[in-house]
Amino acid sequence: MKSLFLLFALLFAVALSSSSAVVSKASNPKKQKAVVQFNDPVRLQGVLLKGEYLFVHDDAAMMRGETCTFVYKGDSDIASKLVVSFHCTPLQRQKVDSFIVRTEQVSPGVNELREFQFSGETEAHGVPLK
Repeated sequence: MKSLFLLFALLFAVALSSSSAVVSKASNPKKQKAVVQFNDPVRLQGVLLKGEYLFVHDDAAMMRGETCTFVYKGDSDIASKLVVSFHCTPLQRQKVDSFIVRTEQVSPGVNELREFQFSGETEAHGVPLK
């Protein structure tokens, strides 16, 4: 009887610690930012990007189902420099060591940005088709 009680207490402790880890991750959303240089034009949501752009992702907005990705011309998140914004789709990928974008050649000479991923993360962010 004593070992049965100990087993239930241990299972309860494990269940409690697992759920608190999930709550702490969800209550600690973050904004991630990265600057990328496009030397060749890349299309994103119907806009051609060439030059320097800041990608900002807001985890809290994503969890609420709102627009969570913002792309700005240059290296600052100034409202007048906003080029495009959208609600991304989370995708599981291998961890990367630097910010990367993944593109697809949709026609000769035209690459379209399909997803991006921040340094040190295993979650990529898919771009919805427009």
